[in-house]
Amino acid sequence: MLFPVAGIEVNPLVPPAVAFIISFFTSMGGVSGAFLILPFQVSVLGFNSPAVSATNQLFNIVAIPGGVYRYIKEGRMVWPLAWVVIIGTLPGVLIGAILRIQYLPNPKNFKMFAGLVLLYIGGRLLKDLLQKKQFNRNQTSAEEQFQKLIKEIGRAHV
Repeated sequence: MLFPVAGIEVNPLVPPAVAFIISFFTSMGGVSGAFLILPFQVSVLGFNSPAVSATNQLFNIVAIPGGVYRYIKEGRMVWPLAWVVIIGTLPGVLIGAILRIQYLPNPKNFKMFAGLVLLYIGGRLLKDLLQKKQFNRNQTSAEEQFQKLIKEIGRAHV
């Protein structure tokens, strides 16, 4: 399969297979996986132009509504937090697009930047994983506290 705009030729089964594998694992954690599609596109497919960012945004647009629907259906949507994330995301998308086009059009610099961001995310995940082992079993989790609060609010409105 030839992608003429990107100048990439790849087996037609590879993009859907990679998207499936990444989505399979990241959807369990409630994330879209676009942060893992990017290194694949840049390093494996050789898609280095700033247009790679637009394909990641498309991946997010397709992936996110399913997770949002599930959270709403299960009654786990924390609307104040959702609005804060939405408000923070909009300027981030605009600033990120400008930075990518103006300051990181060179694939080498972009790979370095993306690698540092992924390293930071990986470090935070590792730190959280290691701290979870030290978690005091007598404390209630944030989810349990939230569900308790929701039940109390529900009783107050009845």
